[in-house]
Amino acid sequence: MKKPDSSNSSIISRQSLAYMAVGMGLLSFSFYGCGGAGKGTNTPNKEASLDSIKVIEAKLKTIQTPDANVYNKAINAYTSFATNFPDDTMAPACLFDAANISMSLTQYQRAINYYDTIDKKYPTFKKAADCVFIRGFIYDDKLKDTAKARAMYQEVINKYPQDTALVAQARAAISILGKSYDEIIKEFQEKNKEQKKS
Repeated sequence: MKKPDSSNSSIISRQSLAYMAVGMGLLSFSFYGCGGAGKGTNTPNKEASLDSIKVIEAKLKTIQTPDANVYNKAINAYTSFATNFPDDTMAPACLFDAANISMSLTQYQRAINYYDTIDKKYPTFKKAADCVFIRGFIYDDKLKDTAKARAMYQEVINKYPQDTALVAQARAAISILGKSYDEIIKEFQEKNKEQKKS
């Protein structure tokens, strides 16, 4: 994604943020997956847990319409693995997938809890910055808690400055916090008018 220029001619709308957050989660869920091989010892319990994840992931790939029962089984399989094998390298990926599925079920607080667990227990997880950003998005767009959203977006900026694309998105999100869609559109139109005059 292009970094927004300083004139704010490319204001990111809440709808764009929603698509982006869901997209990050779905792409991660589709391609990242928790059911791959991780580091750690293999025990019969672990193998059974991995087998149940593989079965539910296969089921998730074949369903044509959302199925809350299947989604909840997936969440349970992922969180069970992460709980039983917290030191396994797959544990944070399992929690990430559980959080993404929770979002698709509109279980936003549940998703926040999983993203928060990743942030606290697995700070070096490669999608840790995404976890903080998505929490900000949920607070902003779904739970309408602008104070918590601002804190999460600011945490992305402060804690992950090397992720320039995500930092730019966090700054853009902060700039539209608390504004209605109409206010965002009006602001965008006014800036475009000013740019045309220049």
